[in-house]
Amino acid sequence: MISEISRPSDKDISRIASLLGDRATRDEPLGPYTTYRVGGDASLFMRIMSVEDLHALSRALSKVQVPVLVLGRGSNMLIADSGFRGVAVTLGPFAEQIRLPQPNEAPILIAGAMAPLPVVARQSVHHGLSGFEWAVGVPGSVGGAVRMNAGGHGADMIASLLSVRLFHLERGIEANVSAANLGLRFRGSDLRDEHVVLSATLRLGWGNAAQGEEKISQIVKWRRENQPGGQNAGSVFVNPVAGKSSAGALIDGLGLRDYRIGSAVVSEKHANFIQADEDGSADDVVELMTFVRQRVYEAHGIELRSEIRLVGFASAVTTDAGAPLATAQQRDTQLETAFGSPVGTDLSIPMPTFAEQLSDEVLSELQDAFEGEATPIGNLRVVRPDSDLDIETNIEIDSSLLTHETDNRRIVIIDDDLRRPTDSDFPVDEQTSSVNVAPTSDISNVVMDSRLITRRRDVSRNVARHKIRWLVAVGSVVAVIALALIVLASPIIGVRNVEIEGARYMSADLLVSVEKSLRGKSVLTVDANAAERRLEGDPWVESVRIRTFFPSRLVIEIVERIPVAWFLGVDNRARIVDPQGRVLAVETGQPTQYLQITGVGPNLAPGASAGEIYRAAAQLVTGLPSELEERVLNVGTAGPNQLTMTLRSGTLINFGQPVEIQNKLIALLVLLRRQDPKQIISIDLTDPQSPTVQSK
Repeated sequence: MISEISRPSDKDISRIASLLGDRATRDEPLGPYTTYRVGGDASLFMRIMSVEDLHALSRALSKVQVPVLVLGRGSNMLIADSGFRGVAVTLGPFAEQIRLPQPNEAPILIAGAMAPLPVVARQSVHHGLSGFEWAVGVPGSVGGAVRMNAGGHGADMIASLLSVRLFHLERGIEANVSAANLGLRFRGSDLRDEHVVLSATLRLGWGNAAQGEEKISQIVKWRRENQPGGQNAGSVFVNPVAGKSSAGALIDGLGLRDYRIGSAVVSEKHANFIQADEDGSADDVVELMTFVRQRVYEAHGIELRSEIRLVGFASAVTTDAGAPLATAQQRDTQLETAFGSPVGTDLSIPMPTFAEQLSDEVLSELQDAFEGEATPIGNLRVVRPDSDLDIETNIEIDSSLLTHETDNRRIVIIDDDLRRPTDSDFPVDEQTSSVNVAPTSDISNVVMDSRLITRRRDVSRNVARHKIRWLVAVGSVVAVIALALIVLASPIIGVRNVEIEGARYMSADLLVSVEKSLRGKSVLTVDANAAERRLEGDPWVESVRIRTFFPSRLVIEIVERIPVAWFLGVDNRARIVDPQGRVLAVETGQPTQYLQITGVGPNLAPGASAGEIYRAAAQLVTGLPSELEERVLNVGTAGPNQLTMTLRSGTLINFGQPVEIQNKLIALLVLLRRQDPKQIISIDLTDPQSPTVQSK
């Protein structure tokens, strides 16, 4: 088990670093990944950008076992100043997506593991859902909330959690696990470091958005009045007896408010909160936790238990601070059973065995079948060549086949069916099959006049000269044509070097096919137009230009469409669109390098148009100024002709109809520059001249 691995050696760290390659970085500070914002470095740090990265990590861990730490929002974790010796993992933007149901669907919400709980709470209420308002005051992630069964204000995760999408690092398996198999309990579960939460499915209810907003406002107001901000991890100790005694009251009764050890101090606002100074020490925080716990035990005999997970500290230090220790995961739990057979199960193909003894007769037949000669040679006869024949051959001509051999060793075969007839009727020699022609056997004897002979000779010469002239002329034309054909077909001007510019997303198979069809063709006659039309048939390609350069170079210049956003179809597959709303590709999974257009859209094939509202949403993404790009979580479509946007702070922005987008963006920038977006619940930009702001 990953949780059972002891402190790894430098050799193990170096080896797993080489296995992970560019996916992992060394000595990454972990403080910024927690709400305490203190602590040391991780030996290796890996940002998971897709499930494939998890498979790569799983394969590496199967070869080198080192501890793994999964980081969410770090709101319930404290990293030691000495850091974490192992691989620290955090999920990328693909795990921040939130899928909200349509009004005619069941109130089922799916949230990625890295989605902030306040954002999920606000979006669910804005969408008309109820039952998750309590999470607006918990500064953690969905994944962390599942692992510790987070809760507050009379509710917790178990009340609405249906199932969880998990990745098992030890087995390299991704599976949907029912909430009933997670071993959920008060602020805990059976989930361990090898179980990476990818997403959670919540069953909520349809409610009144206005009532939900009011409830959220009350929760935010209460927490602001009763709990401090700054660098902390919320309540440090669990209430010893729920509803009867409070850990904060016990600490406050000892006069420990504002008590300080080094860079750590008990909060003045709430005694169960321990604050860390900026650039403070995690060791100071743990020392203060231990001191407070010891004082409560001495005064009341109560051993407080901490909610905070301590990472990188010695077991004795963790125990003294009252924090939970990493325990070995039982392999027979319902959670492990949900992933199928244990890792140690032999999954090899069984070899057949025979209990019955075969008889000698059967064994003899098998031996003959498998050991006998495959080709019979009993009927073959080897013929040796005669020594008289001066040839190297393995076949001898049987003398019985020869009818006659003459003095000059000539072999004559007598066969009237094969002998060719002659053009005369002279007798044939029966011995040699040759025709005997007598010297005086000419059939004619013509006496010629000498003048006629001379005239005939002159005519023949003139005819010969004319023929030569015509032959020379025709030969010259043929030679020129042949030379032109040779030059055109010559590899000297055939396309040998094909350069491709601008191809990034388009089909590689199509590109290779077109390239092969062009190679070897003459640069003077190559059909570039046909190749351009083939390439422009790819949905990613906007335009193609093919240029030829004598003698053998060809350049394919490709201008691709720009992907800017994506939306989910009814088939739960992502459609990537360009600024014009044209579907460029259909992918399984979530292309997190682009902004999501929330909601469920139509099932469209590549090359189709997604419609006006998606075109408007894509153009909204394209028009985002650089100051806004990093703040935007997603854009959305509310109704048939309404645009919305969600900031990473949880602020909801209503653009109304997709008109005057530029003016609305300018108004939004002005508002965000004047007020901290963390203090803004929503902004209505339906009228950019008079926007409406709802603050916390």
